Formats: sequence, structure tokens, C-alpha cells
Amino acid sequence: MKTKKKINNNYNNQIAEFVKLDQTQTLKKLEVSNFGLSETEVKNQKEKFGDNSLKEKKFNYVLSFIKSFFSPFNLILIIIDTFSFYQYTSAETREPSDLVGALLVLTMIIISGTIYFVQEIRAFNVIKKMTYENKQTSKVIRDVDFKVKDIDNANSIKLIKENDQIENSQLVPGDLIYVSNGDLIPADVKVIWSNNLYLNQSSLTGESFPVQKKITNARESYLEYENICYMGTEVVSGSALCIVIQTGEKTYFSAINDKVTEKRGKNSFEKGIWKITMLLISFMLAVTPIVFLVFGLRPGELDDKWFAAAMFAISIAVGLTPEMLPVIVTANLSRGYSKIKKENVIVKNLNAVQNMGAIDILCTDKTGTITSGEINLDHVFDIKGQKNEMIEHVLYLNSYFQTGFQNPIDQAVLLSKKISTPNLDEYSKEWEVPFDFQRKILSVILTKNGEKEIFTKGAIEEVLKVCNRIYINGEIVKLTQDHIDKIIKKSDDYNNDGFRVIGIAHNHLEDEDIEQDLIFYGFGTFFDEPKKTSKKIIKELAQKGISTKVLTGDNEVITRSICSKVDFKIEKLYSGKEIEVMTEEQLHKAVKRGNVFVKLSPIHKSIIIRALKEQGHVVGFMGDGINDAPVLREADVAISFDEASNIAKEAADIILMEESLLPISHAVHEGRVSLANILKYIKVTIASNFGNVLSVLVALFLTMAEPMQPLHLLTQNLLYDIVMFAFIFDKVDSKFTDKPRPLRTKNIIWFTIINGPVSSIFDIATFLVLLYGYKTVQPGITGGGDIGNIAQFNGSWFVVGLMTQTAVMQMYRTEKIPFIQSNGSWQVTSSTIFVCSMAVIVPYGFMSIPEISEGMKMARPEWSFLPIALGFVVAYMFLAQAVKMLYIKIFKEWL
Repeated sequence: MKTKKKINNNYNNQIAEFVKLDQTQTLKKLEVSNFGLSETEVKNQKEKFGDNSLKEKKFNYVLSFIKSFFSPFNLILIIIDTFSFYQYTSAETREPSDLVGALLVLTMIIISGTIYFVQEIRAFNVIKKMTYENKQTSKVIRDVDFKVKDIDNANSIKLIKENDQIENSQLVPGDLIYVSNGDLIPADVKVIWSNNLYLNQSSLTGESFPVQKKITNARESYLEYENICYMGTEVVSGSALCIVIQTGEKTYFSAINDKVTEKRGKNSFEKGIWKITMLLISFMLAVTPIVFLVFGLRPGELDDKWFAAAMFAISIAVGLTPEMLPVIVTANLSRGYSKIKKENVIVKNLNAVQNMGAIDILCTDKTGTITSGEINLDHVFDIKGQKNEMIEHVLYLNSYFQTGFQNPIDQAVLLSKKISTPNLDEYSKEWEVPFDFQRKILSVILTKNGEKEIFTKGAIEEVLKVCNRIYINGEIVKLTQDHIDKIIKKSDDYNNDGFRVIGIAHNHLEDEDIEQDLIFYGFGTFFDEPKKTSKKIIKELAQKGISTKVLTGDNEVITRSICSKVDFKIEKLYSGKEIEVMTEEQLHKAVKRGNVFVKLSPIHKSIIIRALKEQGHVVGFMGDGINDAPVLREADVAISFDEASNIAKEAADIILMEESLLPISHAVHEGRVSLANILKYIKVTIASNFGNVLSVLVALFLTMAEPMQPLHLLTQNLLYDIVMFAFIFDKVDSKFTDKPRPLRTKNIIWFTIINGPVSSIFDIATFLVLLYGYKTVQPGITGGGDIGNIAQFNGSWFVVGLMTQTAVMQMYRTEKIPFIQSNGSWQVTSSTIFVCSMAVIVPYGFMSIPEISEGMKMARPEWSFLPIALGFVVAYMFLAQAVKMLYIKIFKEWL
């Protein structure tokens, strides 16, 4: 199926129907009788089409609350917590530890959900302040005393004088409106009569220069129709009478707005979290039945054996669950958010923090993103390429005194520091010949010392038509064909380099033939300058493993020039027309090979990004125009700017508040740091929990004594979680942050199966030492030791279990050799020392107090066991490092 079929849309067809109609046919199509609706017609049209207003976006508190608190992983925790509360309330002897554990899990759910919920509200309030500010009124001609079915130059003035101001929301299809310099187009309209009307529609198409609108059309693309003006574009020069053809939710602006507000597809991070959640569920479903059968099939008498087995299996399932995951993920993203925010960046979507670290392709518009979006004067020179003050004065005076078409070129001239400024007080204005689309030149006539002079600028070919002499090396000579050829070639060369070129001419007037026999003085070249940081950010992103692709609506010549200016090597260039006719297979190859795409519509851009995502890439998009909004929604992470259109900022995840692009590189780094510390928790905790399950399974066959009581497990988990929180602030190896890092489930199972059992080796060794060395409990599964021995057994394993689980994090936090090649942050180091100290202090210190010992059901281990425990910890760290190095050799990665 060709993508061309995909870009056929209902809106385009509706507008296309009006483009070719004459005035009478247009009225008939809109079912109105004359230009200038009567009150009855307005009422009928309003009943038929409604108000000219867009849907007001409201914050859905209920949906946001559900998304924040009832994510898939939180649902698992809620189910587990419900079981914990049930177990506590239904037990004959209620253990306070059971209630404390259930309350802690509930607290974690509330904390993580609240952070997400508050972030959603804050993001909505931020964007609400950036709402689209349209003019509140328009000049409308209604209920006139005379009938007009065909507007011409004669009756147009009569109609314009009948205009009245009404609120934009009251406009209906068929309304005749008058627009002039400074007006925002209030609906989608067709031009009926025009007087040099020029619109700035850069936010819609990305085109820097204003475009002329007239009563006829010779273009095929709906965004380029010459007799259609779209809602939200701005009149920069001239005036026109237009008839409203689409209002409110049927406008092109609304079509884009609907795309922005519709449900967005899952981004890379959300897909990663979903896969990990499903993996954990699958892991639990696989392990829990095994534990249930092992416990139930053990020899020995036990009341309600299978019920006990079921309760034990569910407890193991709870133990397998990294219950801190929502809090750890949210806390890591919040830390990244606070870091990125310091770069004067607004992060609307918390998940965008990690997505920035995951992107491997950044697609960007050109105008207003790579470039400043503002036209700048490059330089002014004569046919020899030399600067000349006279030429600069001619250009400046022309731009200063002209009062018609206020275009970016005049602004660039007046703001430029590159040319000298004449003494303006010496000149007084006589008149001007304004710019129009046919002549493509503009002249002003000024008087100095009683003598009239003409100052002209315009398109090279048109200026040459009114010149018969040329200024060369300080002399004025006859303009020959050789001169003309050289001028045209020089202009073409600059055009090919991406410059807009104008000709500059002047003469002293002696008669009324003002635009004839002028002197050609030289050229002015203009350029949409790249942002100062564009070259640097493209280079930095490439170093971080992110390739940049330029997606622009501009033409090939300008785009090639901009790419050259920022040292961006074009590997392969495709146009929108080429994209349209490609098959799906051809499209996938093209988006992979190509890094520059020109003459694109918003639909083309969306198709390109979708094709990249279908091939497994994590794609970011940077844009600032109205037309970029649907494309921003398509990307995994959307980046816009403070000066962008409000609808683009609405669609963005990240908004750069300054012109610099360098915060993007910082955001990428912080995203990868956040992911690294999230993965440390996910992988190591799952592996550790799996190891604990194996240890418990082995213990079931070694003794009838429970290796650890629920209260002991809760205490150990609380202390262990201190280290886990500290890892939010951990350092990350540069090797991890030097390439894109999406959140994926790759190798998590192998990581768990290989690294988890390492801890079980020392757990089992501890069991054997306590069973046969210290004889704290009786071995075998037909009986158990006395309570005192079980309490000492529990206390001894508490030392080894907590210390090994905590200390080994120093080995697992980096793929390098810890303490030698890589050190953790001070938060990680200090928390590790604290928790390892508590692993000794709790059983050896607190358990010396009879009241605490009895309440905890834990007794002080033998002092001679402490060096054995420390030996196990050191041995575990060395073995963990060895296994880690083997794992990296096999899988070529660690986290």
C-alpha cells in the first residue's frame, strides 16, 4: 500500500472544492445569496455550523488520577498489598510487622502516584499560560443595503466602508470580512478581492518569507493555495476582502489542534515499563507454583499443609516483587527533571526525562529550530564584490522610508550593524512606488538639498530591466549584456548558497519617468542565520550516538546551504513528492538512508517518524510551528521553544526557554543517568530477590526452622531501601552515557538467572555453618530446634543476608572494578557503610537487650560467627565481581 493513499484527507478535499470556484459559485456552495449576510442568513448559518470556536481543552482530573495511581505495576502492588492487609486481619495472632509492611507498600503507591499526579497538573497549568492568543474581533460586512454578487475594484471600497467589528466566535461560513496589515486570519477564508495581500504563515509552513495571496490559484498543495488563507496566519501587508468558508472545529487549525489533544501513543519509556511489568508478572507466575509444590510436597506433618503452602508461595511472590520500583522510577525521573530545569527548560512530561536518554534519532525542522527564523542582512557589495558606502545608504534609505510592505528584508536592513547609516535628517520623502507581485521592486523618492533622488531595490532581473547604467570602480558606465550576464551569475551563485539576493539601484531625477534609466549599484544578500549553537549541538549529539535528520518544508537549495553552514553532511536527500509515491519497503529504506528531507507537509513528516519508530528507533522531534504539532505528537519525545506557536508548545514534552540548543545535550545526559540508576534497582533487586527465593527453597529441605521471620524481612528491606534511595544520586560511568539507552527487557532474565544464585551460594553456606557448626537448629525436615536456637539462627542469617545484599551493590553499580576504576557518590558510599553497620549493630547490639530481643524474636549471634560472616561478605564481593566480568564478556553489556 503506497503512502500516497494515506495523505489523502477529508479537509484537503473540502478546501479544494472552493479553490476553483468563481464568486457566484462560491456563494452557491455556501448557500448564501449575496456578499454581506443578512441577520436571517447569519442565524441559519450559525444553527447549521455553530460558533467559530475551538474545543476548550480541560484537565481530566479523573483520567489523570487513574493513570498516576493505577499503572500496571501499581496494580500488582495493590493486589499484593490487599493480600497483606487480608492476611493481617484474618490471622489469629496479628503480627504488627505484617501491618507495618502493608502500610509501607501503600505509602510507596501513594508517594509515586502523587508525584506523577502533581506533575501532570503542573504541566497543564504551565501550558495553560501559553494559550493561543487570537484577535478577539474581526471587520465583517453584514446586512448591507445593496446587493453584491460580484466584487470588483469599484464596489470593493463601498463594501469595506460598511465593515463592523464583531467577535471572532460569531463568524459563520459565508461571512464577508475585511483584513489588513496586522490582522490575524480568524477562520479559513477564500480571497475574493485583494490589494497586494501578503501573509506570514511561517508557523504553518515553515517558510520564512511572507507569501502573496490573490483571487486566483496556480498551486496544487493545499498549504500553498494562493487564494486560501488559514486561521491563525497573520497579514503583514496589503488588504483583502475574504469570504469565510470553514469555521471553528472544521478549520485546518482545529484539525491540528485535534491531533494535539487526542490520545497519544505509548512512547519508548512507557513501552519499556510495560514490558518490564509483564516480565515480572510472568516471572512471578512461573516461580510461585514451584514454591507452592516444593513446600506442599515436603515430608513431615503439618496442619493445613496445602493452605500453608499457598500462603508461603504468595509470600514468596511478594518477596519477588521490587515494591520500590514506582518510587525509585519516579524519584530518578524527578531528579533528572530538577537537573534539566536548571538549564531553563520546562519539562511537561516526566517520562520525557528518560526518553531524552533513549533517543537515537533526532528529527528537526529547519526554520526556527536549526535557524533563528529571522532574516539577517549578510552583506552589501558592488559587481566587483567590494563594499561601498553609497550602496549601503541607498539600501538603508529605501527600507527606512518605505511604508507599504513591511517585510523581513527591511527589518533586517534597519537592524543590521554591518552597514553605515546615512544622515536621515538630510532627506524628506516625496512619494513611493510600493512593491507589488508583478513588478517585484520598490522605490522611494526623496529630496535632499532641493534635488529629487530615487532609491530602488527588488528582484535582480526586475531591477536590471529599469537600469541602463552600472556603477564600477567609482565610475558610472553603460550597462552591457556582459555586465548583465555577470550580475545574473553572481546572483545565481548566492541563491545556490542559500542567500536571498536583491538588486540595488539609484538615480537623480530630472523628469517623471522615475523607474527608468537607473544606475545599478550592487547587491544585498540576506540569510536566515543558523542559531549559534546549531553546529555544536549536532556535533555533540553525534558523539552521544544520536543521528540528526532534517525534515523541512523549505526547498532543496536553501536547505543544502543551511546544512553546509552548520557542517551537517547530507548523506541522502529526499523530497516530499518522492516520499508520497514510495511503497512501505521503499519508505523504510529511504528514512534509514536519508538524513535530509525537503518540501514536506506535516503528513510527510509524521509518516517519516512513524517509519523510523516501526524499525525500532526511539525518535525525538524538534519543531516550533503550528504545522509541527501533529509531528511532535508522533515522536517519542517532543521538543519545542518558548517563542514557538502555542499549539506546538501544547504538543511538546520539553520546552527550551532560551535560543540555545545546548540544553538538549544536557537533557540527553540526564536521561541516561536516570535510566542507569533505575536499571541498577530493577536488575539487581530482581536478581537479589531471585537469589533469596532459591535460598529459601534450599532451606525448606535443610531444616523445618524458618530462616527469617516476617519482621526480620521487613527490617532488612527497610534498611536495604536506604541504599536504593541513595542510588538515585549515584554516579554513572561515562561508557553508559555515551550512547542511546532505551528502557528494554533485554537480558534481564539472564542477568537474574546468572547473578541471583551467586548470593544463594553464601546463604546456603551460612545455613550449613549454623546447622552443623553452631547447631542453632536441628537439621532435617521432620522437626525443629527450640525457640532460642531459631532466634539465634535468624539473627545470624540477618547479619549475612543484609550485609551481602548491601555491600554487593558496590560491585553491581558499575561494570568497572569498584573502588579502583569507579567510585560511587558520597550518598551511596555513606548509606552502604551505614546499612552494613546496622547489619551488625541490630543483631549484636540491640539483641543484647532482652525486651527488644523478645519483641523482634531474634537473638544475638555468637561473636565467633562475626568474622565468618565478614569473610562470606568479602568472598561474595570477589565472586560477584568475577561473575560480572564473565557476564559482560558473554553479553557485551552490564546494565
